[in-house]
Amino acid sequence: MSRLLQKLALVSLLGALTIPAVAHAQANPNGDRPNRTQRWEQLNLTPEQRQQLSSLREQDKAQLKQLREQIKAAQTQLRQLWASNASESQLSQQQAQLNALKQQAQQLRFQQSLKLRAILTPEQRQQLQQQRSERRQQWRERGGAESPN
Repeated sequence: MSRLLQKLALVSLLGALTIPAVAHAQANPNGDRPNRTQRWEQLNLTPEQRQQLSSLREQDKAQLKQLREQIKAAQTQLRQLWASNASESQLSQQQAQLNALKQQAQQLRFQQSLKLRAILTPEQRQQLQQQRSERRQQWRERGGAESPN
């Protein structure tokens, strides 16, 4: 009977230690890194700016999603061509198509950045730039190949 009580005590202790860790992970699934909402809150946006940013995100959301799907399909096609007996010409054409899609997505993100820049005050832009620099540094410290924006 004493062994049973020891096991129950151990299970209870492990459960009690696990609950705070799970609660913390749910509160901030990215660990110490703030999520997008928290980063926007740090900029002290006005209600008007919040509305403009929300509209901006929605404007190009469908187009970006479509481009991401096309890029994924083009990457899959390129991998399949590499695995087959495709000619250099076919591989080059597919790579060019993939590059063009990536360029379109990059251009769309650039246009969004310009629109975002127009919404923010100079101080907010500076704060946003600082946040991005910090995220890049954290990414490098974790061994990321390319730094995120």
